[in-house]
Amino acid sequence: MPSPSTLGTLPTNSAVPTVAPAATGGTFTHTIASGESLYTIARRYDVTTQALVQANGLSSPDKIVVGQKVIIPGRADLLATKAPAPVQVASTNPAPTPQQQTLPAAAPNTLQTAATPTPAPQQAAPAPAAPTQVANVSAAEPAMSGNTKFRWPVSGRVLTDFAASRGTGINIEASEGSAIKAAENGTVIYVGSGVEGYGNLILIRHPNGYVSAYAHLKSMSVAKGANVSRGDTIGAAGMTGSVTQPQLHFELRKGATPVDPMPLLAS
Repeated sequence: MPSPSTLGTLPTNSAVPTVAPAATGGTFTHTIASGESLYTIARRYDVTTQALVQANGLSSPDKIVVGQKVIIPGRADLLATKAPAPVQVASTNPAPTPQQQTLPAAAPNTLQTAATPTPAPQQAAPAPAAPTQVANVSAAEPAMSGNTKFRWPVSGRVLTDFAASRGTGINIEASEGSAIKAAENGTVIYVGSGVEGYGNLILIRHPNGYVSAYAHLKSMSVAKGANVSRGDTIGAAGMTGSVTQPQLHFELRKGATPVDPMPLLAS
């Protein structure tokens, strides 16, 4: 994930992507630059990824290349004005930022955890506060399990490798409802669906400085702040986000830098 990501990607491209025609008749086009994904372009121009897919006749959000021109539907107003500057997305540490898709390129894409809310100022005569809900977890972060490599979060064929995902992660084929396992001991730092293209997403911080991401989940069975052990079930495989078949988008990031998971997974 994404396609994070850019965080879920779709199966490896099997054909050269369709190039959108040049702007004509009041249609605005954007030329794809290195590092961009359909998700970041959609956010930049305030349109939906699906609208871009349909307007450009793409078979999936992944099938774009650097230098390709894509039609920006419904934004003819941009022909008379300068195109908006790229949206800057803050990178969180240690959570990945899916491009997404690339979590989708991060990304695609950039994975971003929710910011800690600022407490409201105390009132002069405060009313009795409601009981605070605290996750029932150990105060100390868990140690590594002792294994030299991460375990596979689910068994299945690799649909999209690290290169095809634009340097974000891999997509693993999995039947819907299959148990998704934690790749190593760690602490859950994100549980939610707020990263475009990734659907239901879980991020786990590991004691060795890595963060693992699990996207497109059908359900999630852990809470933010919980400590999990290698092999614990954290959710079920699904097809939420930007994918059209059940699968798991899996990422490993060293701090905020995505790395190819394949050499780091146990054989």
